[in-house]
Amino acid sequence: MSMQRGRHRRPTQGRKGSVTSVAKRKGSHDDNSRSDKKLRYSGPSLPEAVWHHIHSLLPLRDAARVACVSHSFRRSWRCFPNLSLTRETLGLKGGVDEISSKIALDLAKRTEHILKNHSGVGVKALKLEIREFPFFSTSRDDLNRWLGIAVRPGIEELYLRLYSSHADVYNFPCTLLLDGSGKSIRHLHLGECAFRPTAGVGFLRSLTSLELYDMHITGDELMCLLSSSVALEKLTLVYCHELIFLEIPSLLQRLSHLVVHDCLNLEVIKNKAPYLYSFEYSGALVRLSLGVSLQNLDIDASGWDVIHYAGAKLPCMVPNLEALNIHSSYVVIFL
Repeated sequence: MSMQRGRHRRPTQGRKGSVTSVAKRKGSHDDNSRSDKKLRYSGPSLPEAVWHHIHSLLPLRDAARVACVSHSFRRSWRCFPNLSLTRETLGLKGGVDEISSKIALDLAKRTEHILKNHSGVGVKALKLEIREFPFFSTSRDDLNRWLGIAVRPGIEELYLRLYSSHADVYNFPCTLLLDGSGKSIRHLHLGECAFRPTAGVGFLRSLTSLELYDMHITGDELMCLLSSSVALEKLTLVYCHELIFLEIPSLLQRLSHLVVHDCLNLEVIKNKAPYLYSFEYSGALVRLSLGVSLQNLDIDASGWDVIHYAGAKLPCMVPNLEALNIHSSYVVIFL
């Protein structure tokens, strides 16, 4: 009897075991199937234009990273519109003095590769910072070529800073802005190079914001530029030491903010823009003619009696002034 029970028990265990093993194999097959589906899943089904827009909102480094793991973003990376090419965004470390090392060469190679990848695809914004130019394993021809790739019809923002201590100053090629390439630019920031626009060149008609930092540009050259920038709303001039006479033309009907900081040779600022609202100035005493529309004035005085100047000159010079901020080594006044 015990043997029969044993016989009956063994097949029962076998059947249970076989059922269990089949269930395990079936469960394993289902798990693998689900896993395969997960691996094949690449995100929600969206129009390609939507993927491109989402991608364009990312910072450059993040955009490049997701392009490495996503086919959708990899396609949109080829036409990524906002390029910020600095040592930081390209993931290169090291101080300014390490320009002769592999860092400089890597930066040049990565910049070249990214810009060539975007040739002819419609860059909307380019930020390019080069420290200790031209000692950064690149030449002026390289820089001209890179700018030529990016500055095409449709670009809206151009930011170029060279941080150059070299005696031979880089001349920004004004010809890049001709043939329609400059008509779409809304924001232009140039730093530590020369900009020599000539008369009769109307190439920046969409420009709303202009920042010139430590630039080689004369008053006449700046006037040539401003005379074609009829949409300009804000003008910022910092360390532009070739400026002596600064005149803001009356055709700048939209100009509301003017900032002038430490232009050492400046003697006269004459504003004819009819709707200038705010003026911010720091530096030595200059002759000012600001117009009756000005309401906010910020002066950081250096080496002159700003208190006497404010009391004697400003009431008749800016009759509609509502806010006056005066900073000096001895006193700070907010009126």
